[in-house]
Amino acid sequence: MKKCILLLVVALSVLTALAQANQDVYYVRRVTLFDQLPVGKKDIIMLGNSLTDGAEWNELLNNRHVKNRGIVGDIIQGYYERMEPILKGQPKKIFILGGVNDVSHDVSGDSIARAMEKLIVLIKTRSPRTKIYLQSMLPFNNEVRLWKYLKDREQVVVDGNRALEQVARRQGVTWINLYPLFVDDNDRLRAEYTNDGLHLMGPAYLIWRDAIKPYI
Repeated sequence: MKKCILLLVVALSVLTALAQANQDVYYVRRVTLFDQLPVGKKDIIMLGNSLTDGAEWNELLNNRHVKNRGIVGDIIQGYYERMEPILKGQPKKIFILGGVNDVSHDVSGDSIARAMEKLIVLIKTRSPRTKIYLQSMLPFNNEVRLWKYLKDREQVVVDGNRALEQVARRQGVTWINLYPLFVDDNDRLRAEYTNDGLHLMGPAYLIWRDAIKPYI
């Protein structure tokens, strides 16, 4: 019995390592692709993590100038480090959504806000005509599936959103509070919007689209 348990633990460790390796490979592929794709002054950039990565934004918004720059697993510092190809093009608008991966790395809401403010200052400095739209973090739902690094971290998202809203006010950028559109009465992502507790199903993207459409 002990041997079976040990083998199971080893197998799970191997699978976790493989999943992380695959994510890292995907990340590098996306970064190198974005390095090659041009950004222009009429473009609208969707900057984010897997939630942003998972949508066909130009189709959702029926706008050929909308460009997806989301990458699965990314953190806010990752956005900062891959901004050069975006800022070089001086885009018209940037919509930013991020922070939940930072939460999974045991980062506090205040630290998430500080990292986001650093990113916003960079954009304002390098591309002063770009309009910036800061979107709140979305909730997650560990009842649908347990994300162990997000266990009992719901309040960090709430606190982080409060801090992010203050960043938006301080920096004079537009704040878009998506959180209330997706949360249930228990501060979780509505179960009907997800099949894994974190990522969004098609109908949820329509809600997100409708929330930001007035700003496009």
